[in-house]
Amino acid sequence: MRGMPMERNGQEARSARTRTQLIEAAVEVIGTVGYEGATTRELTKTAKTNLSAIPYHFGGKRELYLAAAEMVADYAWGRFEEVIDILGNGDAAALEDGLKYFLHIMLEDAEPHSWTSFVARCAFDNDEAFALIHARAIAPVSNRLTEMVADLSSGSVDEDAVRLRVNAIVTAIIGFRLLRGIMQRGMSCDDLPKSYADQLRLMIADLCRSDFLGIADRQ
Repeated sequence: MRGMPMERNGQEARSARTRTQLIEAAVEVIGTVGYEGATTRELTKTAKTNLSAIPYHFGGKRELYLAAAEMVADYAWGRFEEVIDILGNGDAAALEDGLKYFLHIMLEDAEPHSWTSFVARCAFDNDEAFALIHARAIAPVSNRLTEMVADLSSGSVDEDAVRLRVNAIVTAIIGFRLLRGIMQRGMSCDDLPKSYADQLRLMIADLCRSDFLGIADRQ
């Protein structure tokens, strides 16, 4: 009896490790072949575990998929929350700084490539996994930006137009990560040099100070 707590702790550690391996495998495999193409056999093979592990730990492939989306969403929010902090009191300078930092996060490549592929797949399918990622990580940023622009524009741009323009900017910035190949092909480069990143930040500044968001007179 004296050894039972240690044994239970060991089982819990192994269980947690298996869950983590399955989630990481889901991100990798689904990011490569999509949800429909990801078989439970391939998922468990990649996770180096047995077929019974998915129903035991998650209930099924769908639940594993959502657990993977939840992990990515929580991590993304941890990064995007920094953008919310920079937006601060909501003045025009904070808006510009927040968007520049959002771009910095997208260009940084701090996460595994498989995460980018996974989010891109979810976004393309626009399914419940992407709904989770959007609600937890992207929507808070776009909603805060929309509130700020609406306030700074003082009604010079109607509400639907503000939301459309803000979401177009957010989509474009995220696109520098998810669709980077378009930029690389267009600029004939294997990676974006620092000078290009600097120019992109200047473009954000120009956009914020233009009539696009209706706050140019506040600069």
